[in-house]
Amino acid sequence: MKKILILIILLLSSCAARKVNVDKVDTVVKTDSVSVTKQETVATQDNNVSIVTNTDELEITPIDTAKVIEVDGKKYKNVKLRYKKTKNVLVDNTKIKVSEKVLIKAKVKKAAAVKVFKKDIDKKANYTIYFWWLLILLLIALGFYTYKRINRTLL
Repeated sequence: MKKILILIILLLSSCAARKVNVDKVDTVVKTDSVSVTKQETVATQDNNVSIVTNTDELEITPIDTAKVIEVDGKKYKNVKLRYKKTKNVLVDNTKIKVSEKVLIKAKVKKAAAVKVFKKDIDKKANYTIYFWWLLILLLIALGFYTYKRINRTLL
């Protein structure tokens, strides 16, 4: 009896129709690149300039020829001496050193992972189950009404 009752309930209660749409999108993008630029510049300039100038000026001007003058073992008679000694030193130490090292690393990483999971459920309601329950209620009411009518006629 229980099996029949369960079978009747399953037949009377129906499910609604349903429509399911499933969209799946998987996108994986990976980009790896490495760029290395190496630049090396070396410039060297060494200038060591040293200029030494010694100047000796001796000016002898005669004034009176009767007098004798001796300069550096030499004898001069009645002269006017003018002695000028100069020393010029020019030193230029130029050192230019340029050393340049450039290392440029460029890394590009692009990783895009797109996962889209879309599920649409379109479930329409089914109202026929209520008509079955109404039919059952009407059958019970009809059975109850018939039972009472039969019992009245017997009494």
